[in-house]
Amino acid sequence: MKNVKFQIEHLKQKANVSSISELAEKVDIRRATLSELANGKRQRIQFEHIEKIAEKLDIEDIREIINLDSNEQ
Repeated sequence: MKNVKFQIEHLKQKANVSSISELAEKVDIRRATLSELANGKRQRIQFEHIEKIAEKLDIEDIREIINLDSNEQ
């Protein structure tokens, strides 16, 4: 089964920050939302969030924000 995975560590590096709180401030998205996405507790991501992250961090490839993860059991 494949799962969509939010690339939080990559985004923190790209933004040159060390915490989700700093990233949230930089991309103008609630810290709780980013934390839920990073921990797989949120099942949906809004296109608006993807667009904000891409715009604020100058990202051209969506795979820098989300990726498919193989979850073989």
